[in-house]
Amino acid sequence: MFTGLVRYRATLRRHETQGRSGSLLLSVSRPPEWEDVRVGDSIAVNGCCLTVINMDPESLDFEAGSETLARTLLGSLSVGQRVHIEQALRMGDRLDGHMVTGHVDGLAELLEVIDVEGGRRLRFGVAPKLACLLPEKGSVCVDGISLTIAADESNGFTVELIPETLEVTHLSGLVVGDSVHVEVDPIARYAAHWLDRTKAIDRQGGRR
Repeated sequence: MFTGLVRYRATLRRHETQGRSGSLLLSVSRPPEWEDVRVGDSIAVNGCCLTVINMDPESLDFEAGSETLARTLLGSLSVGQRVHIEQALRMGDRLDGHMVTGHVDGLAELLEVIDVEGGRRLRFGVAPKLACLLPEKGSVCVDGISLTIAADESNGFTVELIPETLEVTHLSGLVVGDSVHVEVDPIARYAAHWLDRTKAIDRQGGRR
């Protein structure tokens, strides 16, 4: 589990497909403060939970399989590009953002950028099945960043970014047409799954 509070941006050092498996090997720069990282740890890379498979004092290595590549933008990254990274929570850590699993639900396309006093509003479009899980004032994780939904629509949502978020994340560089990873609030995901299943049971004449 993660919080969606991004404090580090790492540089992508390696990005190559591995043989017949088609998996992707990624290597990112390691923050000097991350002295306690171990092989097997979970790290969110642009909001996608990956496992550390190798490491040295300067870098962290990951492998992304076919399922991850099919659902994310990791395959389109380029060496030298900056990515958001976050270590997994530990018992007793402060939860300053919201509960984030690192499981990307889908992609969102930036439809509009609006500069406002004290920040910037970004309007995204998503698939209808995700839009219904993104209510106004609810939480959403965008490329690993915990944000509050300022407005919802039938085909998307809007977030408002404060100067701090614009300064420390790559959301400030997004332009219309760019895509990002989206993870809905896990509570919304499970509630929707439960409702879908109970409706299916009712239609079949069964009992809950």
